[in-house]
Amino acid sequence: CKPVSRCMTQAASACHSHSCLQEGAFEIGKRYATVVEVHVWASVAMWAMAAVQVWGEQLRKKPETAWLHRRTGQVFLLLFFLVVFPTSLYLTALQRIDYLAPAVGAVLLDTALCTAYFLYRGWRVARNRLTPKSLSLHGRLMQCGVMMSMSILPQRMLQFYLTMQLKTHHQMNYSVSILVTSILFVLFGHFQEGPRGGIWLNCIG
Repeated sequence: CKPVSRCMTQAASACHSHSCLQEGAFEIGKRYATVVEVHVWASVAMWAMAAVQVWGEQLRKKPETAWLHRRTGQVFLLLFFLVVFPTSLYLTALQRIDYLAPAVGAVLLDTALCTAYFLYRGWRVARNRLTPKSLSLHGRLMQCGVMMSMSILPQRMLQFYLTMQLKTHHQMNYSVSILVTSILFVLFGHFQEGPRGGIWLNCIG
């Protein structure tokens, strides 16, 4: 787990470095900046726990360590629904966007809401356990939620590249990177069918 945690810490550090390069182009106050900080680090912690959940197969299968998988999952869900999800909505609603704000906001809201949908459905399936295959379905739903939450990372990489090339057009770089990477939603069927179709249907089965 240490390499995973190290990678997550480096990702958060990269976000800080990226924000430093933007010369305050998105600043709208100290409270907003604090919420950004909380959101970034909470997301990093959430993804680190998700890595443990997904790759820690032995934790799930051994009776003596299965409780650790359950407790980590509970903390993961609490962190998302109490911190990551509300801060995501707050940042989306209040952020400063100079170019194509409605389209950018729609992509960000879709990402947050679909992540919440998958994680909630995954929790419900595990809680009810209606069939012998419920836990397997639970795992696939949770992985879809994590994948959806991490769809922001390709956008950040593209934004960073554009920022290095066009160092005085931070707002334009942000909007372009959001809309270009959202093309993946169209290609994989998410745009047309939402969380119940496209790539998600193939993942969930």
